[in-house]
Amino acid sequence: GCDRRCEIARIRIEGKTYPFGGACNRYDNLRRNQTFDAARHDWVRVRQQLIFDKYAPAPLDPNAPGFRGRIGLNRSFLVNTYYPLYAHFFSSLGYEPLLPGQADQAGIDQRNAPFCYPGELAHGFFHNLLHSENPPDHLFLPHFKALPSLNGTEYAQVCPLVQAETFYLRTTFRRQISQLQGRGMKIFTPLLDLSQGLAQAREALVQTAVRMGLSIKKANKAFDRALAVMEDCLEEMQILGRRALETLASNPDQMAVVLFGRPYNAYVEEAHMGVPHKLATRGITVIPLDFLPLEDYPAKRHMYWGIGQRITKAARLVAEHPQLFGTYITNFSCGPDSFLVGYFRDIMGRKPSLTLELDSHTADAGLETRIEAFIDIVRAYRQLQSAPKQADRPSADFTPAHTVVENKTFSVVTSQGETLPYNDPRVTLLIPSMGALGTQAIAAAFSSAGFNTYAHEPGDEAILKLGRGNTSCKECLPLILTTGILLNYLERTRRPGEVVLYFMPTGSGPCRFGQYHIFMEDLIRKRRIPDAAILSLTSDDGYNGVPGDIQRRAWWGVVVSDVLEDIRAMLLANAEQTDLAKTVFQDQLNEVIKALGTGDFDILIHTLEKTAHRLRQIKLKKAVSQVPLVSLTGEIYVRRDNLSRQHLTEYLAEKGFAAICAPVAEWIIYSDYVVNKGLSEFRHKGWRNKLRAHLKVHFMHKDETRIKAALARCGLVNAEPIEIEKILKTAEPFISPYLGGEAILTIGGSLREVAVATCGVIAIGPFGCMPNRVVGFSGQLVFPLQGFRSHSKRNHEAGIQAGRRTRQPGPESNPRRYRRPALPGH
Repeated sequence: GCDRRCEIARIRIEGKTYPFGGACNRYDNLRRNQTFDAARHDWVRVRQQLIFDKYAPAPLDPNAPGFRGRIGLNRSFLVNTYYPLYAHFFSSLGYEPLLPGQADQAGIDQRNAPFCYPGELAHGFFHNLLHSENPPDHLFLPHFKALPSLNGTEYAQVCPLVQAETFYLRTTFRRQISQLQGRGMKIFTPLLDLSQGLAQAREALVQTAVRMGLSIKKANKAFDRALAVMEDCLEEMQILGRRALETLASNPDQMAVVLFGRPYNAYVEEAHMGVPHKLATRGITVIPLDFLPLEDYPAKRHMYWGIGQRITKAARLVAEHPQLFGTYITNFSCGPDSFLVGYFRDIMGRKPSLTLELDSHTADAGLETRIEAFIDIVRAYRQLQSAPKQADRPSADFTPAHTVVENKTFSVVTSQGETLPYNDPRVTLLIPSMGALGTQAIAAAFSSAGFNTYAHEPGDEAILKLGRGNTSCKECLPLILTTGILLNYLERTRRPGEVVLYFMPTGSGPCRFGQYHIFMEDLIRKRRIPDAAILSLTSDDGYNGVPGDIQRRAWWGVVVSDVLEDIRAMLLANAEQTDLAKTVFQDQLNEVIKALGTGDFDILIHTLEKTAHRLRQIKLKKAVSQVPLVSLTGEIYVRRDNLSRQHLTEYLAEKGFAAICAPVAEWIIYSDYVVNKGLSEFRHKGWRNKLRAHLKVHFMHKDETRIKAALARCGLVNAEPIEIEKILKTAEPFISPYLGGEAILTIGGSLREVAVATCGVIAIGPFGCMPNRVVGFSGQLVFPLQGFRSHSKRNHEAGIQAGRRTRQPGPESNPRRYRRPALPGH
């Protein structure tokens, strides 16, 4: 009587038959004469019934006077929570909500980047929606930015792949969409930022209704109705969750499993591989985490992911509850989960938990085995917990060192509680390597302000191995390398009695970079490393956590290192005597670093002019205008670090190409731009702070112009200031400026360069890098040369030859840094 029709292996051992296989515990229950009401234990299925059945609007009559047509919603990502809000809003306006029936494999096969499993399903569902027998009259595909915040901050973002859904689906299926638009279909893609609560969706949805030709009054009335239904749905989830916990408390011998994950991977049948049913058929109650009362539990510090807030709060509840145990459903290459799973396990401590990493190839038999093992371990754990306990051995107290910033003045509190000023001889500011040039320049800038700095040498295989040994290896490559660098210094270079400040900037998402300093603080605490602290400045406020003089000097270092990086690439590709050019370049670099260390801008400019004069004397193979350029862009750390990029600049130089690396300064200018233009959650408070912010940008531009003009005299580059507005404008047809991070810079910068200046673009990034995947969806549409990550020589050569065929080298113009006469007709 089961519709799954599983194949069951009947294994005979010593005359007994053991059934094995299947999607649930049905046959094992029959063998043991056990009966469980799975429906009574499976609250995940109840959750889905609430969202898509009980709180869904009634079907509309197409013949009724107020019927306006059908609007398609993709059954993906956060539609699995907010369907009642969307559906009732449009239904109240006379539109019938239409969901796809299944995820078509043909749609999954059309994806342009290696998305996670929920991202693949989004493609499959959207394909089904577009290719239905009766396609919708309109599509609602919002740019969903943030969930309601649960940690008291303005940050509760969803991951970049969820935010970018509207952009990559419209790019991937642009031909089908164009055909439907030719028949009158419209697409509505409003920005939904719910960080301040569900009511924040009003403006976006009302404006959508106005674009559909409806009045503001009617749209507001429809939103009021939809909001009330959505709140009722969420409230019933909480009521049912309290009921489940009360029932559990009345049966102390019973256990329950809280299912951790996302609404679109842990609670939907197409993604969770029947895990809730497998547990329920064993008589175990399964509770979604959004059924739990989480208001009294703190989230992980600096948790800017909305779902991460919910996961870490729920983990603390489960860790304290004697009858609750956690099962975490994640997917291969999930960026946020590369950190969140570790946080989840840390909170669980010694309490057993189960982590299941799923994709379309996961087999039922393997899941059954792991679930059975998990249940056995939980039973054993509960028996041990009920046995008489021995007194725990008291652990030695450990207090990690930490930094203090007051009135933009730094100090560090040691593990012994002693407060030291930042310029104390015992305190060292350790700068991790991010390319030799940039690291030395930043160290010199801080040194000029009184810091005792150490510019760590570039990473090598030993440091990479050390980093891998202290991470899960699912995090991004820059985290692994910078972890290895910190531990390498502490274990091999640190002086006795030295207090180490590790310089690690941060941000508030949506990518993983903002979690680096949290990870490292946890690592110091776990390994009980004394007198080591993290000095973290954030891009949220444009790195304004330092005094203005340090900030300005650091800016000089960034700009200088950016231009010198491109000069070095040109010399590697075009110098007649490469070894001699390297020697001259290194000598001049040393002089520039000394000048940066003085903190005197006039001395720096004079040194740069002398450097340009000396570099101009290096003999070249051909005119600079005749050297073909390849633009190296992508993730900031990887594109700058030689080990990460596998010495790509040198390899290209051997083939006659100069690799023009996207500047780090671009990111710093962008960080200020998004704050000043109101594109981020952070806001400058008061007119004085706003004025300071604009003056800061003015002087940054002024200093950048003078530095680049001085170095441009070498004739190897003709550097010009970065025009961030033009970069963002170029990317606007493909991605919204409200999707913050490197993706928009990579797309905009690459488009501007590849159109007129370079013969190819290499978008390079670590495996699993979410912004790089967002960039990847545009690859087939806008880039003539795909970015590649393979380390094989064959793939390098294939990419370079593709670049040669795409563009002929010539005296063309780079809009961001190079100005050369354009060829007629270009």
